[in-house]
Amino acid sequence: MSEECIENPERIKIGTDLINIRNKMNLKELIHPNEDENSTLLILNQKIDIPRPLFYKIWKLHDLKVCADGAANRLYDYLDDNETLRIKYLPNYIIGDLDSLSEKVYKYYRKNKVTIIKQTTQYSTDFTKCVNLISLHFNSPEFRSLISNKDNLQSNHGIELEKGIHTLYNTMTESLVFSKVTPISLLALGGIGGRFDQTVHSITQLYTLSENANYFKLCYMTPTDLIFLIKKNGTLIEYDPQFRNTCIGNCGLLPIGEATLVKETRGLKWDVKNWPTSVVTGRVSSSNRFVGDDCCFIDTKDDIILNVEIFVDKLIDFL
Repeated sequence: MSEECIENPERIKIGTDLINIRNKMNLKELIHPNEDENSTLLILNQKIDIPRPLFYKIWKLHDLKVCADGAANRLYDYLDDNETLRIKYLPNYIIGDLDSLSEKVYKYYRKNKVTIIKQTTQYSTDFTKCVNLISLHFNSPEFRSLISNKDNLQSNHGIELEKGIHTLYNTMTESLVFSKVTPISLLALGGIGGRFDQTVHSITQLYTLSENANYFKLCYMTPTDLIFLIKKNGTLIEYDPQFRNTCIGNCGLLPIGEATLVKETRGLKWDVKNWPTSVVTGRVSSSNRFVGDDCCFIDTKDDIILNVEIFVDKLIDFL
């Protein structure tokens, strides 16, 4: 079949009755989790660069807050020297090899009873340590009992120093039925920008979690974008029209994992059919945008990354 590219008007109605929809997602729920899901705000070790009212709102919307090692410094600094704010916005966990965590910040959060877990292994990243921890927190009563036991406080909460989190996680997954696990909405601040190798690693985690722990719904939030994975074989992205009009700008379909075929899109300014896309060839749908009234349909042969431009100064009015 020949490829097509269609330029649409700025607003079109998308009929979904004849579309083969395998997956559904709501755009706003990437930031404002559904109440039926578990949710985590993960702060990675980059400057927190979103408006404070928005940060405070996002914090309140998530069940669990986790700092990856030196990200605790970022949170501490973001709240300036306002002790009232610092004590109000204490993370549930800090985890990593703790090489980036300043002594002052370590002592502050330890004094305020934040659970700090040291994991020295260099064969996994702080991101992976965080993800294993988050899964244990929601899915392992044994882990929660271990953490809550005050007798373990002086011994790294009873967790082996090198790779205890991974050992506990691997043991848990032996009996975990993924299809019965409550989904975990995971919004990550940071991870994109800064060192390029770390950015690439962050992108790989979208694929890794989709393959190995698909109960996670991971999205990265930057001052300019939401970045997440679109599953292959038909995904319907829903949104409120006013949310789209006010908070959303351009978007890009990014075949970062591998070259693939966009079988069909409906609801983009430039819809395509049977359209090969590849980073190597330069055929990438960038600077596109949503024009569907309340949804957009994307059907690809393989999983693909979607970035959506956001206007962070407007988001808080919709959360």
